[in-house]
Order: sequence, then structure tokens, then C-alpha cells
Amino acid sequence: MPIHSLGYRKWSGPLESRSSRWKVIAGVGIRRAWQNMWLRRIMFFAWVPGVVMGFLIFGYERAAEHGNSTTFMFQNLLKIFIQGPSQDAVLSGLANPEFSGSVHEQRHLFWSSLLLTLFQRSQVMMLIPVVGMIAPPLISQDMRSRAFLLYFSRPISRMHYILGKAATVALYLLLISFLPGFLLYCTGVLLSPDISIVLYTWDLPLRVLVVSAVMIIPTTALALMISSLTTESRFASFAWFSVWIFGLFANWVIASFSGPVTDRSPLEMLSLYHVIRDVQGWLLDVNQEGVDDPGSRLVLLLMLTVVSLAVLFRRVSAPMRV
Repeated sequence: MPIHSLGYRKWSGPLESRSSRWKVIAGVGIRRAWQNMWLRRIMFFAWVPGVVMGFLIFGYERAAEHGNSTTFMFQNLLKIFIQGPSQDAVLSGLANPEFSGSVHEQRHLFWSSLLLTLFQRSQVMMLIPVVGMIAPPLISQDMRSRAFLLYFSRPISRMHYILGKAATVALYLLLISFLPGFLLYCTGVLLSPDISIVLYTWDLPLRVLVVSAVMIIPTTALALMISSLTTESRFASFAWFSVWIFGLFANWVIASFSGPVTDRSPLEMLSLYHVIRDVQGWLLDVNQEGVDDPGSRLVLLLMLTVVSLAVLFRRVSAPMRV
């Protein structure tokens, strides 16, 4: 069978603008990741804590409406889900028929405590397997299959490529971090007796957005850097989980053999999990014992992001260097 019209031919289809070319890469990555059955299951379970806390907001509003008629079961639930310095303030506010302090201050404290519990207890832990299933093959498979030759033979820059890969990971992390937190806040507003509560809690959605960014940006950069350092996805997955396991183990060893929390606070920064938790507590304006210097933790996350991006850009541009 003869072959005709060899060589370059003019493209007759629609063209993507230069600023939106990364969306094509992101779309392919998002669809491929969603084919993973285990990822879909984890995404489902990541929303369960938010639903439970939505019922807690409903119970809290009922308690606020009827004064001190809170049930023993509801108080025990609050003790399970809210711990630390804010627990006593929330329970004492419910115990007092007139509430200790302003009603709006009590709601702000309660909502921020629930949001902090949502992020610290479940969403950070959900982040680890979600990124571990999405990020490792994103760049390592391209390096192994020489897909760089296909990507960069087109008018796609390194920025477009990295932005598309990062958007793939960031979208799923937004679905398990910002979206549940924002919907939890909206649930509280809808269950409140007066829409004026927004005037007193308007900062919480912004705090949720910043807390989500603290989770997403450093971890996405780290995961993509690890993926770019190898051509085997299983090695990238092993390295990703090792970072978190080593940090948690180091923190456990330090907590077992050291003194008070304030004495071991700088050493706790060996654990990325605890660093993110501490920054989240500080950003949500809930007093966290042992977080004496949140600025150092922010600097650590910033340095991790910068170093990871620098290595990532160098690895991505390596096939283009002659």
C-alpha cells in the first residue's frame, strides 16, 4: 500500500493558546490518575471526616440554641474531635446558658477548632497515599519512555510541562483539603441562625485556603522532584513514603528520649508531617502548645519548595542539553 504526503503538513484543528498549553498536560494526567481504583476509594474516605464534622456543627448549633441542654454524648464527641487548649473553651461556652464571651467568638473558636482537627487528623494523612499514587509515575515514566522527545518537539516550555504535572497533583489535593474545609464552613453558615455570622468568620475561608497551600505546594514540589530523579516509578514511590516514615519515626524517638515539648521543638522539624501540622495550627489561630517558633517552620517549607523546584527544573531540562 503506497504512502502519500510524507513530511510536514499544516494542522487544521483548533490551537491552544500559549498560556493554556499546560492544561492539556494536566488534563491527561488527571484522567490517567482517576483510572486508579484505589485512588478513587481514598478520595471517598477523605471526605468522611468532613461529613462527620458537619454533623458536629449541627449539634453545636442545636446546643447554642437551647443553652445548656447539650447531651452527654455530644460533649464526649467534642472531647474526641477537639483536643488541646481550645477544648475547655468550647465546652465551657456550651455549659454556660449565656455562653462565656460573645456567641460569635464561640462560633469562630469552634469552627476553627473543627477545621484544625480536619486538617491535622485526617487530611495530612490522606495526602501521603494520594500523592504516593499520583506523583511517582508522572515524570519518571516520561524519562523512561523518552516522552520528553514528544513533549519538547512541540512549542512547550519547561514551565508548561512542570505546571501541567504539578496541576495534576494539586487538583486532587485541593479536593481533599480546601474543598472539604470550605464546604464545612459553608455548612456552618447555613446552619447559623443569622447570616451576619459571615462578618465575624470571614477570615476562616481565607485561612483554609492558606492552610491548603501550605499542604499542597511543598509536598507537590517534593514529590515531583523525587519522580524526576529516577526512571522507575517504584523507586520514586519508595522514596516518597520513606521521607514521611523516617520523619515520623525520628519524631517518635525524640519524643521518647527527650524532655518537655518545648525542649525538643527544634528537633521535631525533622518530621515533615509535624512541621505541616504546626504551621496549620498557627494559621488557623488556635493556640498550639509547643509551637514557639512557627516562622522557622515556614522557612523550612519555603526552602524545601525552592530546592525541590530547582532540582526539578534542572532534571527536566537535562534532555534538552547537548
